[in-house]
Amino acid sequence: MSDLKYSRIVKIPGVEHGDFSAFQARHNAFSGLMSPVIGFDHFKMKEDVFGAHKHMHMSAVSYLFEDSIPYRNEDSMGTDLIITPGSLLWTWAGSGVVHHETPTVPGEAVHGLQLFLDIPPANRAMPPKSIYIPIETMPVVATEGASVKVVMGAAGDTVNGIHTPEPVTLLDIKLDAGKTTEYLLPAGWNGTVYVLSGALQVNSEALHKNDAISFGAAGGDEQVIIAADAASRLLLISGPPVGVN
Repeated sequence: MSDLKYSRIVKIPGVEHGDFSAFQARHNAFSGLMSPVIGFDHFKMKEDVFGAHKHMHMSAVSYLFEDSIPYRNEDSMGTDLIITPGSLLWTWAGSGVVHHETPTVPGEAVHGLQLFLDIPPANRAMPPKSIYIPIETMPVVATEGASVKVVMGAAGDTVNGIHTPEPVTLLDIKLDAGKTTEYLLPAGWNGTVYVLSGALQVNSEALHKNDAISFGAAGGDEQVIIAADAASRLLLISGPPVGVN
């Protein structure tokens, strides 16, 4: 019998401040089952809204959707690169880093996910680093009516070969109506599903656009079945918990 635990289904609230809008999720709404995720912003940004700012003892991960313009990242480690649509940059802040992310074309929208991840306490004093994962390295498993893009980590036998600081998986999944996909959640890991569009079920838990649910804390590997009631796109984030969120 499954001992997989679930949070409630959370309708992610939206905020808008001029050139920045986002659906913002934070871990304290998910019954302690979101860790290692601290939270995320599903955002659109047209101008330099935040300026240069510091992170420490956590990670900031920027993943762009295909309809985004490119995003420039500069930081105190000397990184200066362009995050291209469909690609990801993991800024592992460790002991502290200042970074500055700006649209390459002011007035046009960067569209992406800013994912905030916890770092195990023993590693928080280590120097910062950044890991760029271009779209060209992200394997896609495609079957009739279903597509699973392994942005980082692994889905079954399909592995993104770029090593990340922590064993976190991010899947970008598209399903036609009536189609399903499965993900084997490792024992002890937590997972979060966020619905970008459509309507679907996660092990019979019904979610709609901008809904999210977290699950985990099982003693063994657990099969997570995602079934689309309508054409849907979702993100699945999973990893071992860090402390208690």
